[in-house]
Order: sequence, then C-alpha cells, then structure tokens
Amino acid sequence: MPRKGITVYLTRDLEVKIEKIARDQHRSESSVIAEAVRARYAGRDGDPLPPVSDQRQASRLDARLDKVIGEGLIVKEVLLLFIRVWLEHNPPIDEALEDSAAASAEARFERFLQMVANALRGGRSISGGSVPNGEDAASAGGDFGATAP
Repeated sequence: MPRKGITVYLTRDLEVKIEKIARDQHRSESSVIAEAVRARYAGRDGDPLPPVSDQRQASRLDARLDKVIGEGLIVKEVLLLFIRVWLEHNPPIDEALEDSAAASAEARFERFLQMVANALRGGRSISGGSVPNGEDAASAGGDFGATAP
C-alpha cells in the first residue's frame, strides 16, 4: 500500500525515546510513530483502525503454524523412510517360525501401544530417555526388549 510521506519535527528527548523503542522492538522509527498515531486516533469519527500489533501477531502465528506443519511432515517422512529401510534390510522369516514370530510381534506391538498410551496420558516423552524398565515396564505392558516364546 503506497504511503504519503510526512515530515515530523520532534524534540531531541522524544526523538531519542522513539529511536530506543524502535531499536528494542527491531522496528523502524516510522512504524513506531505510525502505531502511536493510529492508537491515539483509533475510534474517532467512527473509523476504528485495526491495531497493527494484532496483524503482526496473526502473521507470527501463521508463520509458527507453517513451521509446525512443516516439521510434522518431516517427522512423517523420516518415519516412513525408517520403515522402508527396515523392511528392505530384514530377511524373510522361515515358514516354520512364522506363527511364533507373528504371536511375538503381536505381543510386542500391544506392549508398544500401551507404552505410548501411558506416555501420552502422563504428558511425558519416551524419547526423553525415560523408557520404562523393571516395575515401570510391567505397568506399561511388559519389558519392551523381551521376546515372546
């Protein structure tokens, strides 16, 4: 949006204050003065002006949301790549062991789901190094590293 330039003459102490505010907020001096004028005269003559800070905050929230979505997509891709590599590098199971391997996998998967549910319920992260063992493992559904017969 094109703006018309206005020259404003300020006292030296007021100029120093505006320079400090602009520097602290990483903004231009013009934007600080424009926001002050907007705040001073907003709502007069039935012309409510939207605060610039609300627009700026909405832009920041949009940027944060875009970042979170992007990070979620990266996590998804990493997980899918891990699964693909894992499937490519694991040898097939002998037919004689398929039934016991399927039962063991089912039991491990159920324990895994229980651990995830417990971690989410408690608001803590398993990735933070607090993998349950001993008595904690029993409450989470068993020893995660154990194999079923």
